[in-house]
Amino acid sequence: MSLSTAQKKLFSRDLYMAGYSAAQAAALLNISDALIADYWAEWVQAGVFYKDRIIVADRGLTLDAEHGAGAIGTAFAPKTFRWIENGDIITEIWVDITGLACKGDAQGDVIGLAAGGAAYIGRYVVADYGIVYKIEMTCLEAPGEGTATYEPDIDLMADDEADLAYDSAADDTVIAAARDWAAGEQAVTLTPKLTANDYLYLGEGDTGAATGVYDAGQFLFRFFGHPALNA
Repeated sequence: MSLSTAQKKLFSRDLYMAGYSAAQAAALLNISDALIADYWAEWVQAGVFYKDRIIVADRGLTLDAEHGAGAIGTAFAPKTFRWIENGDIITEIWVDITGLACKGDAQGDVIGLAAGGAAYIGRYVVADYGIVYKIEMTCLEAPGEGTATYEPDIDLMADDEADLAYDSAADDTVIAAARDWAAGEQAVTLTPKLTANDYLYLGEGDTGAATGVYDAGQFLFRFFGHPALNA
């Protein structure tokens, strides 16, 4: 019995996770190199690697934009992933702050493009995130700016307004880092202060630094949620 195109695609994922090359999979499934290249591009996004081995599968593909234009720096736009793991809904947001700016004059002020634009990095929609009970904020690359006038203490903020831009004041602190971030550091909250449909922002965690544009800095946010239980 011949496999349908959809079945071949699913089978290609199994081959990918088992370590087969694209050429080997194309030959086994009798599909074109171009088609297997498309499949492989999807599976690359669906796994996390350690020493060339997949250690987490089913991360899913990058979701459609869940961020504002003012949060897009010069490296890459925020990326959002969502998947189910042990019954929990896991939402990840990857952010690179290169090209974004801070004002340095008030705690909680939004970090974003100096030119303006809504700078939210995500939105807490309960139907998507579940009831969030834990949030991790991990620094993958320390914030940097050539003249050291930037704000290296960065918090996760929330607000019910969708149009907060650079230097606007966000209402609620979700994670107060209380540190100048270094790569590998993490802050965790088990009591997230989130309200349904809040928008998520990066905010200044301290005051006193002059206006600066970041030339480095990457963060990974992971939200742990659970769907509401049905009777």
